[in-house]
Amino acid sequence: MGLLQTILGGVKVTDILIGLLSIIIIYVIHFYYKYFTRINPFPGPIPIPLIGSVAIFIEDIDAWFYRLNKKYGRDGIFELNIAGNRQIVLTRAEYIDKFLLKDSSTHVMRTANNGLLDLFDLETKGVGLNHSYKHWKFNRHIFTQAIMPLALTNKPSEILNQLFVEMAQYWIDLKQPDSDGTVTDIAIWMRRFTTDFISLLTTSKKFSALYYYSQKIKNEPITQEMIDSEEFVENINTFVSDNQILFVPKLLRNMPFIKPRVNKLLDNCHRFYDRLVDIVKAKRKEIDEIVKNGGELDTKRADLLTSLIIANTQYDPHPQKNVDPSLSRPMNDDEIRGVMFDAFVAGTDTTVNTFCFAIYYLSHHPEVKKKLFEEIDTVFPDDPNKPIMLEDLEKLKYVEAIIKETSRIRPTVSMVSRFSNQPDEIAGHKWPSDQLFIMYVRGINNNPIYWKDPEKFMPERFLKSQEIHKNSFSMFGGGSRMCLGRKIAIIELKTLLTALYRKFDVELIDMNAPLEVETSTITVCKGLDIKLIPRERKQPMTRRISRSRN
Repeated sequence: MGLLQTILGGVKVTDILIGLLSIIIIYVIHFYYKYFTRINPFPGPIPIPLIGSVAIFIEDIDAWFYRLNKKYGRDGIFELNIAGNRQIVLTRAEYIDKFLLKDSSTHVMRTANNGLLDLFDLETKGVGLNHSYKHWKFNRHIFTQAIMPLALTNKPSEILNQLFVEMAQYWIDLKQPDSDGTVTDIAIWMRRFTTDFISLLTTSKKFSALYYYSQKIKNEPITQEMIDSEEFVENINTFVSDNQILFVPKLLRNMPFIKPRVNKLLDNCHRFYDRLVDIVKAKRKEIDEIVKNGGELDTKRADLLTSLIIANTQYDPHPQKNVDPSLSRPMNDDEIRGVMFDAFVAGTDTTVNTFCFAIYYLSHHPEVKKKLFEEIDTVFPDDPNKPIMLEDLEKLKYVEAIIKETSRIRPTVSMVSRFSNQPDEIAGHKWPSDQLFIMYVRGINNNPIYWKDPEKFMPERFLKSQEIHKNSFSMFGGGSRMCLGRKIAIIELKTLLTALYRKFDVELIDMNAPLEVETSTITVCKGLDIKLIPRERKQPMTRRISRSRN
């Protein structure tokens, strides 16, 4: 102790400052030595030590990537540094083939997991952000069993039709007497629509988010149910808007400009998780009561949550045979919560944003909207209120082309990462292990090598066969990480777009306003003000003759 006091007693403040400055200088020299001697150097912005780039903190990340791609990406590959991590960005379809192989276990992980996934209890939960191959494989196996059969039934369509009728009536009720339509922010409504849809699809119960929002904007008395419903929607929205913070290195977690964001998102997630666990427990209790009272589970029309709970139990209608023993056990409540988290997060905002972007592009391309009306009126000539079912969706080719073209030109998920945990060869170059690659989907989807006039909105390009690279267009990812809810998402988007334009003409309030977006891991439409004008369709001749005879 005396020796330590003697040593410290001779240390001056200037000595400490000089020591710290020396450490910083050594770190900076080492940082730039590694940068300028790195393997496979590619063009890109020169990084700043520790943070990589200031742009990521002051600019929308997708807008930044888009700008960098224009500047550095002409050869289909460039690099950047984010929070001290080198990232290789790929914008050529040929360069991402390896990552999208269905049977590849080498490129399953999305990050190096040096961020905050464990802090948010997402490291081994669900599918989307899961970083444990063992847990990811187990969760994906059961999630696939539960969700795929739903896409083959009319259940999603029935729910969508029911909810759209409800929402359309709220819009009509809000129309002012002296106006020809209802002015509203469609993004706000759609977040509540998709929340109700996912809750009905997964639990057979809805949060009544549409109803409570309609009550809220009518200035009806606030109830606890209204508060709970709005909070649940905001839980999802908050996570989607700032989940990029999950990938901040642990070393930076307590920095002044990062710590408040981490704490806010962490608090949001805990409330979200608690609500989901309550939902899981309530459903498990409901199932136990049915079994206890000698009833039978309707496994043929079971909701997603029921299917997750009974998977690999005696009540499983599709027991798996000859599977890995590690995949044949039931899920516990925390594991189911992780899958439900994915269902709500991935099943709501991704659909909302694609839908809003489609409305924006349709409003700016009246010739496309005219063709959309013509197809809808052709498929539904006699009854504009007929429920839209699976067999109808098969006929709506132009509607699907609009959705694909929207996703091509403005993908909701514009960046997809893959972490290579062993030495590999990508884009014709050999790479050491532990390298992070970014598949820049927006760059590939808009690459003039594959697409003529890539920045023009032309749904017709999806109506004819094209000899282009299979990975030159991505809407739901690919390979073993492909979106498990893709079939239901297409059903949802086609049904919504058809239902909306069958009943209303839609106009943007400000045709000169750009899309208001922000990007975290997905690109979010922050708001889209529109006017909904009820369509007056001419009554078919056959129906007029029938009525006159009566």
